[in-house]
Formats: sequence, structure tokens, C-alpha cells
Amino acid sequence: MAYAVVTSLMTTLEQVLQFNPSLISESKLLIDSLYGRLSSLQAFLEDAGKRINDQEALTILEKKIRDAVYKAEDTVDLCLKRIHVADIDSNQDNARRMLYDELQQIGKVMDSIQEELMKFKNENQHIKDLPEINFFPLRSSGHVVDEENAFVGMENVFNKVLNQLIGGNARELNVVSVVGMGGIGKSTLAGSIFRNTSVFYHFDVSSWVTVSQEYDVREMLLDVLSFGTPSLKAMYSNLSNDQLLEQVYRKLKGKRYLIVLDDIWSIEAWNLVIRSFPDDENGSRIMLTTRLSEVAISAGNGYTFNMPFLNLENSWKLLADKVFGIAGCPLRLESMGKQIAQQCQGLPLSLIVIAGLLPKISRTYKDWKKVLESMKSHEGSTSEQCLAILALSYNYLPCSLKACFLYMGAFPEDEEIPVDKLIKIWVAEGFLKPSSHKKLEEVAEECLEDLVSRSLIIVSRRRANGKIRSCRIHDLLRQLCLREGKSDKFFHVITKSFEMSAEGMEIEHRLCLHPDGLENLSLGLEKGNFDSVRTILCLGELHSCFNSGCYKIVDPRFELLRVLDVLNIHFPSFPYEITELVQLRYVSFTTGSEVPASICNLWNLQTMVVISVAENELTLPLETWKMSSLRHFNPGRMYMPAPPKAQNFLGLEYLETLHSLRTADSSWKEIFMAVTNVKTLGVLINPDLNEWSNFSDSLICLANLRKLRIHLALPPYVQFFRRLPAPQLNAFPTKLMHLTLEATHLLWKDISFLGKLPNLEVLKLKYFAFQGSNWNLNEGGFKKLKLLHIFMTNLVRWKATSDSLPSLECLVLRHCYKLEEIAIEIGDIPTLELIELHHCSHSAATCVEEILEEQKGLGNEILVAHAYNTGVQYFDMRGEVDEEDDIASTYGSDVTYNHMSNMHRKFLTKAREEVVNVEHTSEDINFDVEELACSRWITTCLKYEEKPKQLRLEYGSERVQGDSSTDKLPQGARVARDLIRNLSRRSEEKAKQLILDYAGSECRQGNADLEVNFSPPSSPGSEDIDITLNDRRYRNSSKKSQLYSKLKRLIGQK
Repeated sequence: MAYAVVTSLMTTLEQVLQFNPSLISESKLLIDSLYGRLSSLQAFLEDAGKRINDQEALTILEKKIRDAVYKAEDTVDLCLKRIHVADIDSNQDNARRMLYDELQQIGKVMDSIQEELMKFKNENQHIKDLPEINFFPLRSSGHVVDEENAFVGMENVFNKVLNQLIGGNARELNVVSVVGMGGIGKSTLAGSIFRNTSVFYHFDVSSWVTVSQEYDVREMLLDVLSFGTPSLKAMYSNLSNDQLLEQVYRKLKGKRYLIVLDDIWSIEAWNLVIRSFPDDENGSRIMLTTRLSEVAISAGNGYTFNMPFLNLENSWKLLADKVFGIAGCPLRLESMGKQIAQQCQGLPLSLIVIAGLLPKISRTYKDWKKVLESMKSHEGSTSEQCLAILALSYNYLPCSLKACFLYMGAFPEDEEIPVDKLIKIWVAEGFLKPSSHKKLEEVAEECLEDLVSRSLIIVSRRRANGKIRSCRIHDLLRQLCLREGKSDKFFHVITKSFEMSAEGMEIEHRLCLHPDGLENLSLGLEKGNFDSVRTILCLGELHSCFNSGCYKIVDPRFELLRVLDVLNIHFPSFPYEITELVQLRYVSFTTGSEVPASICNLWNLQTMVVISVAENELTLPLETWKMSSLRHFNPGRMYMPAPPKAQNFLGLEYLETLHSLRTADSSWKEIFMAVTNVKTLGVLINPDLNEWSNFSDSLICLANLRKLRIHLALPPYVQFFRRLPAPQLNAFPTKLMHLTLEATHLLWKDISFLGKLPNLEVLKLKYFAFQGSNWNLNEGGFKKLKLLHIFMTNLVRWKATSDSLPSLECLVLRHCYKLEEIAIEIGDIPTLELIELHHCSHSAATCVEEILEEQKGLGNEILVAHAYNTGVQYFDMRGEVDEEDDIASTYGSDVTYNHMSNMHRKFLTKAREEVVNVEHTSEDINFDVEELACSRWITTCLKYEEKPKQLRLEYGSERVQGDSSTDKLPQGARVARDLIRNLSRRSEEKAKQLILDYAGSECRQGNADLEVNFSPPSSPGSEDIDITLNDRRYRNSSKKSQLYSKLKRLIGQK
């Protein structure tokens, strides 16, 4: 890790020379000299990175360089801190003299290192070269088969496991287990089956849960409840584990479900969640993957499959596909390539990783032979050979990538890592080598893409522009990161299994605390060494830790700290110790109180993320404007004050991203003029006409703006909101490429101004950004728009032509419950690749089906459309869903679609939509939609019945005569039963009031006259729905008649 340390110290020297040259004027010559020596070391290490570095002498020298530069960096940082915080001139002079003296001593150490370096070069002139490295363009390997699609040689396995899930006549809940060693492809197999169209049709709901060695039962249950939609986790985040178990049971009860438990290591994890999975004998399945056969045996009651290794033929096919794609392997390399494949011993992970290495070297027989020889030198068992291949791939990495790769080991196993955060931390660490024509963030993105192209990092999600949104790493590769990271003193990971030695914790330069390791924190800090810690990462759910012992992590003794990520710790008041950590470059924290003025002490800060957990609204201090090094800032919805009016005020000239911006005094213009270089902006605006106008008129100040998100802070009830006028076209900067509008409630007829933005590529309209039932999209606009995302709208009919969105590649529609018509001409857009529907109406799904059918008839094999939780669930070029099977699987096998009347079909479909609407709508996000669902709850259930009296009513203790079994329930009552399980208490109250309104004016005289009891079933057996009238008057038959008459009038019956 010598290269990363050298680059880090060079970055420190560059920054002090650029931003604070007056602090080190006396030492400038010494700093320039040190920088030159470090440049020489950096060049040597880059050259050494192209050689086989397992020779003992080279390894020893690299460690000497690492340790010497680590010590020099600590000394320089400490001196710079003392200069910066000196309160009087004499103290600052002393600190400057100390820096001068220390730099002289460091120079002597560097001279000694240079002598050893020259001696090493003279004694080792014939170090064996690595194969020549070729750095192809990062995206040039786009033709290469992706890991998730590299399902070679497993077709027979796939079909056998798939048949166990959806074939056969077994109705009881069965567990299908897939067993095999790490890297053999268990998760790839399970993922391919999970995404398979037949599986999607067969099950009502499905969830993927990644368990891992250090499992978290709470996270497992939340993953089940989210049904593949991460945002739904927030709905259940405040529930206890017992409540989560109950919710899982209720959500799955009565449904045919598939739950995948991936990478489960212990039977304890299984025992903790199995009781939440109901067995309704409807063909539900659980699929688990594990390395341990005893886990499969203990959990399984069905089918266990042991994953086989690939034979040589399939091994070579997988390797060749990954390296050469459709071009195929040149004949001169085929023999050597097959030998390399044979060395992987049939393990897919080994093949994929070595396939990531081969494209980076010259395609010559000589260089491929060197790789083969390296592989043969580590022969052993399949597991040992796999680890050796992973280590070989790491050793072949350019030294500029090794620190980036090792950093992946800091995160918990199987965690999806947000790339925006990862890149900002890499930049703050200082181990990225600057480029004269690129920003450091761009250098970091290229490093990440390079690691992906080497199959060392897996892409989880990409953005609309193709950039990586989140990533993860295979657990075997993570083990390699942990091993090499410990050997190189790169980081120290603390988990619940961490054991403290009697002498205390040897804290490395990076301290990574996982959620389950926070309880070990206080002991570690009492005995640990603080001097050299540069980074503290507290990983886990946002502000989830309330343990006061965790507050000790913000300790001024970590005086050289550069990165402090403590968002998961809930600080009831601001941790003032942060302001003493003046070397910080990245900080993220929560606070229940205002940020103090002393925050401006953080003169070196590049990224600051604040989340307010205060009940009242907070304002940032005016001194925030003094933090001139800030490049990325998220004030967490705190109010930003207007900048000072001093003539020499330069503003935050380096600021590039600014999120969650609010202003209390509508000083938008003043703020924007002080951050003119901002490229990404997110704002929260009050629904005030003056503020809206000021904001719109001020946007033009941000000439460099590329990405904008506008969120309108609406009052609780939309009917009290006065609609704001649409902004003028000239209000938006012409360079704008990405625009998100949330809750702005503009009119569809006014959207044309957005279509004239010359560079707009991504448009996201969320939470009723536009309102109205019709959108007629005219030609001539949105020339460059590639992605259109509409989330939560009351749009009914959308008309457009292929010329309306001529460059559209992706259309995403979410929670568009009223949408009935989508112009079929959308399918004629030549660039369209994907349509996604999530929780939309049956009519919308039908429109998409028609678009798909027309394109299939024209020979278009590109368009893919997904529709989740609708009558028509999923479309692609491989086939269609049978609507009869879909409805029957939801309400049980006794429902025969072909035997239903047209009225029954219509209202059953409508009722099912309402089940989905209520089940997948968050109250916190959209209470209005849930209210609407409550009203339709009543009318849908009644309309479905041919005779309203079939609806089960319970008057006092007298039940309408009839069989009370579930199978004999009228269909409307069954639909009502399914609906009521998903209503919140607030919605239950709304439904109560609706019943009162329906029942007539005499019922409105007092709530005591009519009580509607909508309690959820207390046990699996109580599956009916009761509407209870306690007033004696309603036991009278004439009153019953009046109620029925009014209900009949409501549904239009005579």
C-alpha cells in the first residue's frame, strides 16, 4: 500500500500549497523538495507495479517506504493542524518552526529511502516483468457477457430447480435448497430463477433476502416486506422484530409466495424467520442457498440440489465468452486459454475473475503463458486454487487501483454500496492520483469502472446516463480485501465477533465499525491508539444507533482524522468535538440541535452531509459561508442563511453539489450568486407565490447547472394549496440535463416549456408534479430526452406521437393508478429500449401489451416492458401472462375466470387493483391515494355482488345465516377481507366515516349510532369482515331496509 500512502502525502502538500501557502511560507522550499522526492517514489512504485512483486526484497522495500511515509504524513498533518489552530502569533510561530524542523528530519529519512532504492535497483536489474498491461477504454468491453448472464453449463441444473418451484402437485410449503462452495454460482442460479418469467407468473409475491454470515434478522424481515421495492422498508422501520414477524405473516397469508434466502450460514437464522412464513397449502416455496449441507438438511423438507463444477468444455466457453465475446478466441491462444480454464477447476468465480484479468494484458501466447505459470505455482484444492486466483488478480492490479479495491472490504458483507458516497470518500482519502484534465471524482469513476471490467466489483444498479449508482463485491473477494487490508495496515474492521487483546486495539489508519460492532466501541477506544487514525466509518441504517456509548467515536484525540461518517449514530445535540477535527475532508452526521458557528474551523472540508433529527426547524450559521474548500454540501433541510455582503466575499467558489437547500427569507438570488459553479442542485420550496417567483427568476444565475431537483413542501391536505404558475423557459439554465420535479402540482398543458430545454436528457415527475386527466404531448419538444419517469399522478389519458419524444430510451411509470390510455405510437420511437410499470392500473398494462404486440409484429426485438402488481404483470419478447392464471393465483383456485359474468370480471379486476393500491402505497408519501382506495373499497366490494345483501353484515350479535367458511364467502366479501388487512388505522377511520355517510342522514346524528368495526383478523382463522351496528334501531327490519335501499341507490340499482 506504499503507493496510496505516497500519493496521499503528495495530495496533502498540494492542497496546503494551493489553499494556504501563507501558513508554510518559511518551509516552502523544504516542502517542494519533499514533494519532488515523493514524486520519484511514486514513479518507482508505478514501475514496480508492472513487475512480479512477490520477491522478498521488493516486498520489504515497499513496506519500508509505506511505514516511513505514513510517519512523515502524520508529522506534517500534526504540524499543519497546530499552525492552523494557534490562537496567538507566538504559538503560530512556534508551530511553523516545528514544521520546518520536522521537514528537515523527514528529508533525511527520504534520503535514506532513496539510497535503499538505488541499491535495490542495482541488485535487482532482472526483475521479471509482468505481461504488458493494455489499458483499453473503460466501456470497450460492453460486448462481454455480464456475470449475472454468464450462466454457462448450468441449464440442466436450472431446469431441475425451476421444476421443483413451479412444477409438480405439491401444495404444502416446500423448501428448495441449493448447496455448494463459495463461487460455484449458487446466487447466480437463484437470481436467474428468481427473475424468470414463469416464476414471476406463478407466484403472487416474491422477495429476495441476502442473509450472509453475520445476519440481521430485522433486515431479513424488512427485505421480505419490501417485495423488491427498497422504499417500502421505510413503512416498517419503526416496528419491533415481533411486529415485523407479524407483518410478514399477514402480508404472505393467503398468497402464493416465493422467498429466496441467499447465502444462509446458520440454522439459527432460519429458525428465527421460519415462523413468519404461513403454509396455506397453495404451492408457496422457499429457496435457500448455502455452503453448508447441514443447514440445508435442517431447513429442508423438500428438494436439495448440490451444485456441480463446470466441465472443461463449459469452463472454456465461459472464459472465452467473457474475454472475447462474440468475436471469439484467436486460434493461437485457444490451447493456452483452455489450460488456463482447466486451472480454474470448474469454479465459475475463478473463471470470471481470471477472465477479467486477461483482457488487461497483451493477447500474446507469451503473456498468457506467464499467467498460466503463475496459476500453476499455487495449485491446491479447488477452494485454495480459487483464493490463489483471486490473489493473483489483485497482484496484477495497477498500484493506483489497489487501495480502491481494498476499500470494498470495509463495508459489511453483501452490502449494496452507494457509489456517490464511495467516490467522495475516495477523494477525501487522498490516494487518487490527480489528472491535469480530469476532476478527482472523474478519476475515481474511472477506477471503479476499471475494477468492474476486471470482474472484481459487481454493478448493482446503474443510472440513466450509464454511470454506476451502487455496487457490491463477492464475499470471497471481500475476504481477500480483509486479508490484504490487514497485512498492509490499511483498515481495521470491528464487528460483534471482534475480540480485544489485553494490550488494547491496534487501530490502523482506517477504523470501520459495522452495526453489530458498535457495542465493542467503548472498550476499543479506552485501550486504543488514536494517533494515526485517518478514517472512521460507522456503517449501518441512518441514525439508528441511540446508545450513548457510541457518542465517544467523535473524539478530539483523533486529531488527524480526514473522514468521519457517523450518520447512523443519533446525536440528540450537535457533537461539538467535530469542530476540533480540523483536518476533516469528509464529514456526515446527525444532530438534534443547531450547527455551531465553529463549524467553519474545518478549513479543509470537501464534503459535509448533515441530517437534522430536531423537531423544530433549524438554520445553519452564517459562518458556513467561510468554508471555502467545500465541494459537496447537503444541509439536511436546514435553512441556509443569505451570504454576507462584504465586498471581498468570494462565496463557495468550489461548491459543485448542493442538496436539500432551503432558505427562510427567500434569498435565492443571493445564495445562487455565491455558488455559481454548482452543477447539481436540490431545493425544497415553500408553496408561496413570492418565494416561487424569486426562485424561478434566480435560477439563471447558475449557468453551470446540469442537474436540478425541485421539491415543493406542500401542506398536509392538497385542497388548501393554491397552484403556482409554471416557470418561464428562460428561467432554466441552458446546460440543464437532468430535471426532477416533486409535488409542484403544475398543469399538463404547461409542460411544453420543459420540452424546449435544449439539453434535457432525464425528466422525473414525482408526487403530482403535474396534474390533470389529459396530457397531449405535441411534436417539436424534448429532442434529447432519454428517460421519462412519472411517479404518482392522476393522469388518465396520455396522447403522444413517436416524434414527441424522438430520443426516448426508457419510460418508467410508477403508481399511476388512474392511467387508462397510453398512446400506442410510443412504441414507434426508434430509440426506445425499456418500459417499466410499477403498481399501475390494469388499463395501463393493457396499453403496454398492445404496444409490445405491435412492435413484435414489426420485428422489434428490443422493447421490454415490465408491469408489476397489475392485472397483466410482465411482458417481454419471450411471452405473455395469462390473465386467468394471474387472478386465480391471487384469490384461490376456486375462482374460475371463464365462468364469471362480464360484470364479475370487470369488478374483480378493479378490486384487485385496489388491493395493490392500498398494499403498496405509503401513508407518509401519499395519504390522498390511500383515502381514495378506502372509498373504492366500499363501492368495489358492493358493486361486485349481484345482490348487495350477500355482503356479510353483523347486527349486534346476530349474524346473517349462512356458512361462515372462507370458501363459501361471497367474492366481494373475500375481496373486502383482503383489502382490510392492508389498511392503516387512519384509513380505517376514514372508511368508518364513509360507511356513516353511505348509511344515510339519520346515521350522521352521532357516531355512537353506527359503529363500524374494521379490526384486522386476530388469528389466521378469523378471516371474515364484520360491519357491526350497535344501535337497536338498526335491528329493526324497516331500518335494515332503509340501509339497503340507500346502499342500492349508491351503486345504481333500482
